[in-house]
Amino acid sequence: MSERFATHDTFVIEKNYNAPPAQVFAAWSDPAFKAKWFAGADEFDFQVGGVETNHGGPSGGPVYTFKAQYQEIVQDERIVYSYTMDQEETRISVSVSTVEFKPAGSGTKLIYTEQGAFLDGHDSAASREHGTRIMLDNLGEELQRAEISDREIVNTRIFDVSRERMFRAFTDPEHLAQWWGPKDFTNTFHEFDIGPDGVWRYTMHGPNGVDYENKSVFIEVVEPERIVLRHLEPVHVFLLSVTLEEREDKTELTWRMLFESADECKKIKEFCYKANEENLDRLEAQLEKMVRQTK
Repeated sequence: MSERFATHDTFVIEKNYNAPPAQVFAAWSDPAFKAKWFAGADEFDFQVGGVETNHGGPSGGPVYTFKAQYQEIVQDERIVYSYTMDQEETRISVSVSTVEFKPAGSGTKLIYTEQGAFLDGHDSAASREHGTRIMLDNLGEELQRAEISDREIVNTRIFDVSRERMFRAFTDPEHLAQWWGPKDFTNTFHEFDIGPDGVWRYTMHGPNGVDYENKSVFIEVVEPERIVLRHLEPVHVFLLSVTLEEREDKTELTWRMLFESADECKKIKEFCYKANEENLDRLEAQLEKMVRQTK
């Protein structure tokens, strides 16, 4: 029989996230969000005395079972839970974890402290700390995705043309002027430099007779895959990324507008999404015209 022993150890991890404490706390207390960066729970009862369990492991490898019980919950400030980790039928550790959420400017400093008993050499504090750091990095990535999604407007459509033809419709000013903007708008281009840091200045003429002066700067142009520009004037500042992906003999376009704040995006999201769809309708008509001209 192998010798039985327990190794006691403690490790502390500090992470800074660009999200307020309430949002980071919610990433631990909302089972749907937590599943994105931790693991999907078999049981999730987020209250003092409540239990959270999950199981999983590498393909073809052993199954690990995590079972936690919440010991203290202070809204937006602290979570304390004890948990066991089993490998198949063997208990490999028993731990107490404390997660603290500290305001840090407009973001959060998270302090994770684990005090563990690691049993019979099946696991160690160093190995657990390594895995926990990866987990907390995953949390940061998901928080960033959530923050970006609140500032984004995304439209997608598949067109029955090649990427090369669609790229030309975006980068040839004679074609671009014919379809740019919502329904019934027209354009006058004053400056159009498609190169990196190139300036695009134009006037959009609305159907109500009002003119809208616009200025954008090209950030990245990769033929025939991607166009990125920053719209600077007159009102809304945003980053527009247009990506073109091959779908057999067709092209999928993703039109992504990233605003500087979630509040700004929220105010105009409904209007912009509709206007973008009208813009893509006009692009589709221009592409059909380009096809006819080549026959």
